[in-house]
Amino acid sequence: MSGMAVGTVVVEAGSTSGAKMQARFALEHGKRLFLMESLVAAQAWAARYAEHPATTVVRSVDDILEVLVSLAAPPKQLTFA
Repeated sequence: MSGMAVGTVVVEAGSTSGAKMQARFALEHGKRLFLMESLVAAQAWAARYAEHPATTVVRSVDDILEVLVSLAAPPKQLTFA
């Protein structure tokens, strides 16, 4: 599923959970990974994944929407004077 999505949100996951596997797959597929701040504080694996450039540590859905809106924004047009 992570390969078909723009990003994966992990709210809660143990060290042997399927959600952790999906988080890893999202990064392997070059997708965005969103980890809840409380998860990063509680799980060592999440703290390691949080260091990846494609990972965003979030507090609320607004943080996720902010990233998704920036991804959907058209590129700025360069002009030469």
